[in-house]
Amino acid sequence: MTGKNLRLNRLTRNGKMLCVPLDHGITISNIGHLDKFQEMVSTIVDAGASAIIVHKGMVRFLPELKNTGLIVHLSASTSQFTPVHKVLVCDVEEAISLGADAVSVHVNLGNKYEKQMLQDLSKVSRDCEKFGVPLFAMMYIRDDENIDISTPEAAKHSVRIAAELGADIVKVGANWDSDQLKNIAKSALVPIVVAGGDVLNLKTFIESTKRIVTTGVLGVSFGRNVFMSESPSITMEQLAQIVYNS
Repeated sequence: MTGKNLRLNRLTRNGKMLCVPLDHGITISNIGHLDKFQEMVSTIVDAGASAIIVHKGMVRFLPELKNTGLIVHLSASTSQFTPVHKVLVCDVEEAISLGADAVSVHVNLGNKYEKQMLQDLSKVSRDCEKFGVPLFAMMYIRDDENIDISTPEAAKHSVRIAAELGADIVKVGANWDSDQLKNIAKSALVPIVVAGGDVLNLKTFIESTKRIVTTGVLGVSFGRNVFMSESPSITMEQLAQIVYNS
């Protein structure tokens, strides 16, 4: 087992990934249950999250993570200014010093900032190899106005780009039917997880998750549909049941 493999194992449970990104504070501000951060994280951990994603400054506020892996997010932008242009605000060595099991990078393809974000992904990948840290790449296709312009072929290509540049796990958008998602997962060189997308009512969200886990993906990465739900604990318990038994 390499250091990277040991760390990858900390991000999954029963061979599946149930990740909850909580990096939205920089992008959107204090929304949903994020205003009670420690309580929110404890709820997510107790309900069975295999991993969480936070920015570096939030690590100091974390409660005990028990069996939940820690991913430190290295990218940032704000919804009020230039949301499509993600820049690096942390590096791999700093993330390791904070106790990270992995790092994540967000890349938006299809806009004038794509070149810089790809260069950033490549740099982080090089550092991840050096230190034996898994790289979780969030790949989206968005134009200069941050409008989603993705297609199934573009999503498949984005996964290939991430794999070519060294990502170990790739996150893709949520707007695909089962056949499209199966095709994306089947062609991927590395495991993929699916984003949660827009906030849905609980019944619709759960049904969507049941469909997603049948497509051959590693798991899911759901943020807003968890911490903006009426009861995050109930939502997470249902997700854990679905994801880990798929």
